[in-house]
Amino acid sequence: MENLWVIRRRKRMTVSALAAKSGVPADLIREYERGQRPIPTEHLERFARALYVDPWDINTLSDAPPPPIRQPTQKQATTAKREAPAKAEKAKRKPKPKPKPKAPPPPQPARPSQIEHLRGLLKHLRRSEEELTAQLGKSLEELTRREASALLAQLQREVKTVDRKATLGKRRRPYLPESVDEFELRYLTARQQSGDEMLFHLFDGSEVRGRVVGFGPYAITVGQADGTEITLNKLAIAYYQTMREPT
Repeated sequence: MENLWVIRRRKRMTVSALAAKSGVPADLIREYERGQRPIPTEHLERFARALYVDPWDINTLSDAPPPPIRQPTQKQATTAKREAPAKAEKAKRKPKPKPKPKAPPPPQPARPSQIEHLRGLLKHLRRSEEELTAQLGKSLEELTRREASALLAQLQREVKTVDRKATLGKRRRPYLPESVDEFELRYLTARQQSGDEMLFHLFDGSEVRGRVVGFGPYAITVGQADGTEITLNKLAIAYYQTMREPT
């Protein structure tokens, strides 16, 4: 005697086909094949006729069939084939030599805006470009970006010193660019609330007119007569005053 599922598979018949030929529900056939219940005589005879065997050739209580063996999919097989030579090739590769440290890049030349700003500061200090280049031993165009930055900081300090002395001589409060101290806070707040028109003198010699619409530790926003707003960096401002104050 053999298990029902053994005979069915040997006859190349599916559970659905056996159910159709025998008249026994497919779910019940699966329970018989899994050994969950014994097969009654009536159903044994039906299965025997459908499978062309004798009823006594079928076990009344089947052993459960073994779980199906999963075959690798086409995609898995292809991936495995590709990875095998790649892993072998990687194992053969020799470690790459460490790259030599790169030489530091050459110093970058000064920006045109830096040179222009230097000339504006010289003009403000009433110094000639020839005098400065004689001290430096090179022209402004030959400066590196780092040298131009250092020179700009130096000239800005000189400009602040000169302008501070000038404003103190006129009994004006000196401009403090580093922070909004108590005096500056009160002064700018009063100008903003009153809407007084202000005149801002910049280090490059230009001037900006307008009303204070906002300010912070590093910048002042000025509303101009045409309705536009401009934000001035405090490091670019020499000093400022109301239009009513004498220049």
